[in-house]
Amino acid sequence: MDNRVQIHDRLKHSFNTSSGRAAAAQIANLLSPRTPEELERRRAHLFALLLVAVAGVVSHVTGLTDGNAQYTVYVTVIAVAAAAGGVAPACVAALAAILLVTSNGESATGAGGRLLFAFEGFGVAWIVGTITDRLREVTSQLASTISVKTELSRQVHRGHMLRDAFEQLEEMAETAAVFTVNAQGLIVEWPRSAARMYGITADQALGSNVSILGDSSRPGGLQHLLETLETEGSSESIRSGGVHRRSDGTTMHVEFHARRCSRDAEHATIAVHDLSRRRETEAFRDAALRAQTALQGAADQAQGQLEMLEWLTDPSVSVAAGPGAIGELIERLRSAVRAEGVALVQVGRMATRVVAAAGLRPGESGGAVATANAGIADNRVALVHNDPTRVAQVSAVKWSPTVSSILVVPVCQSGPIAFRLELVNERRAAASEWHLALARIVADRLAYAMLLRGRDSAGAVA
Repeated sequence: MDNRVQIHDRLKHSFNTSSGRAAAAQIANLLSPRTPEELERRRAHLFALLLVAVAGVVSHVTGLTDGNAQYTVYVTVIAVAAAAGGVAPACVAALAAILLVTSNGESATGAGGRLLFAFEGFGVAWIVGTITDRLREVTSQLASTISVKTELSRQVHRGHMLRDAFEQLEEMAETAAVFTVNAQGLIVEWPRSAARMYGITADQALGSNVSILGDSSRPGGLQHLLETLETEGSSESIRSGGVHRRSDGTTMHVEFHARRCSRDAEHATIAVHDLSRRRETEAFRDAALRAQTALQGAADQAQGQLEMLEWLTDPSVSVAAGPGAIGELIERLRSAVRAEGVALVQVGRMATRVVAAAGLRPGESGGAVATANAGIADNRVALVHNDPTRVAQVSAVKWSPTVSSILVVPVCQSGPIAFRLELVNERRAAASEWHLALARIVADRLAYAMLLRGRDSAGAVA
């Protein structure tokens, strides 16, 4: 029995606790507004009720307007509530005032007076609340307008700064210009950079078609570019090139980019770059590269010639050392002039013989032929190109019939004996002044040794 009583008490206590919590939660939800706007509305309603309560207390305690315009204080309170919170708080104040007047029995005019007061209170609440709401709306619009005006002023100021920066960039970029055209190809914006590049003033360009910028002898590239931009309808930049004409009639090669305006599809911006200076720079660069290549080639050639001179004038190869040194010098000469054969020939009255040879070797000629040929070539440089017959006539020795070119350079002459160098080629080859100079240098080096040889030979004959 005791256990049943305890269980009943426990269940009752649990039920009472759950109910209390649910009620507390509901009251908290009612007292805690979910949004800031709801909080402001509740504050306005509470303020209206507070005003009515204060007015009622003051009127009851002091007897203010007692029996004379007894509703004036409440109408004033309703108007203040309407001015502070709007129509809804004013209606709450009017209802509270009507209830307060009715419950206290303050009216001496009866039901008609209270009904008139109700209409008057709601009318004042509506009129003043409407005016207040309208005033707040106008104030909000005015604040929004001021904010928009401030933002527009900031954008205008920023636009002026960007304009100044753009003009400064135009002054720095002398070979570039930007202008704006509409969908019909008419120029609607013509800045100073475009006027400087084309020599056309803004008064002349504005309203004109872009065809005035093209060369009359060629198709208008800009007009075609705008048609392509209109057809594709893309916001990407389209690049092309052409020849434009300045106001003085001179032409210039240009590269231009056209792009539709992002916020105005009816207009497009065209950026033009004058390529004349770039072409001049490229031409100058190419000429400089060619000159540099030529100078480098000349320097390399001079270096090669210097090395060749040092090779042929090498003091370690002394012709006084004997036939071996003479043969080496002759071989070096053959390699330097790229001849197929070089021979140092001794020509006498009775006989001719080869002192030294390198490469293609000749045969020795008889006395009569040698004397005749020696008379032709003595103390003179002889040069024959691509004529085997003439080679046979000029040479003091017998070369192969395939030899078609010969260069004869005299070395020295000692009495009836003369020495000379013969450089021959079977293939077609032209001897240059440089080859002749090298042959003369070798001939000068051989001259002293050959003079001594000629004296020995003359003494032996005597």
